[in-house]
Amino acid sequence: MADEASKPCIYINHVGGRYLIYDVNDIAYLRKTWHMCGTLFGTLPQAQQQNIFLGLPLELMQEEVRLLVDQRESMRQKKTSIILDWIAGSNRSLKGVAMIVNDSVSHRDAIKALSETDRADILSLKTQEQDRLMLANREESMKRKEAAIENAKASGKWKTKPAKASESPIGDTDENSLLASTSDTIFDGARGEGGQEELASTSQRTSPDESSQRQYVIPMASSAIGLHSLRLPREADIIPSPPDARYQVYKYLQSLGYFMSPGLRFGCQFVAYPGDPLRFHSHFLVKSLQWDEELSILDLVGGGRLGTGVKKAWMMAGLKQRDTEADEPEGHRVRTFCIEWAGFG
Repeated sequence: MADEASKPCIYINHVGGRYLIYDVNDIAYLRKTWHMCGTLFGTLPQAQQQNIFLGLPLELMQEEVRLLVDQRESMRQKKTSIILDWIAGSNRSLKGVAMIVNDSVSHRDAIKALSETDRADILSLKTQEQDRLMLANREESMKRKEAAIENAKASGKWKTKPAKASESPIGDTDENSLLASTSDTIFDGARGEGGQEELASTSQRTSPDESSQRQYVIPMASSAIGLHSLRLPREADIIPSPPDARYQVYKYLQSLGYFMSPGLRFGCQFVAYPGDPLRFHSHFLVKSLQWDEELSILDLVGGGRLGTGVKKAWMMAGLKQRDTEADEPEGHRVRTFCIEWAGFG
């Protein structure tokens, strides 16, 4: 690995049980130095359903986070294996690999510190943003409508219907004039009796057309749950603790230079690449097992056929029990077995 002393510590944000990285420089550093690609899952606010071009933030697997934090701990020469640092502000003077950032306390204190003026300003900004989106949607709708009319005229499918002249009978005219005079009398009475303020407030209200096109953020639930304070996550909930066999297998393959990614789409735990996934196809479908764990013959045959069907090898890896007489490193305790299906077809 490269010299870590000159690299500032990477901040891994713990948000909703996920481990996220928002800095693109940190993402490039992890990919180049630590062979960690992660999973991008950031989408656009107005295109939540698109899943082709995803962006920041980057989500890391628990094994990746555990390895980075363990490396930071070993570099700081502490006795414990993991350390949890609480970061306030943007101080990046600490050296190391990575640390987990949990700013739940800061968010809670910031929300409690909001004054009525701050809340009013936030509400005003939200209203302005809603009005801006409403106008943008209206302009976009008008442009689409004009384009459709132009296309219809160009293709000769546009037909203008003559306007029909409506002639109202004399009785209707008298009735309309009577209603108009009555309404004028009512409004004059309202003005004379102090109803000027009510009329002014009515004229300032948003028209039904505008209010229907404004975009609002509606909460999913409105109950007494919001009255209770949020429960802060415990230290054990923040630090990732993957199964030991799975973590040791990941650590062993990662030390050999493999790029590891989640293997859910292939029915395994990891997908191992011999190099950067942008340059190489994956070679192994990795599944970690306990050393004495029983393995069904159906899983053995199914995994081998699945790996061969997608031009990969099915790798089973386990962590051998530690020998009390020999001080064996963790990497030497990992045993791997690859299965490929052949002799048919």
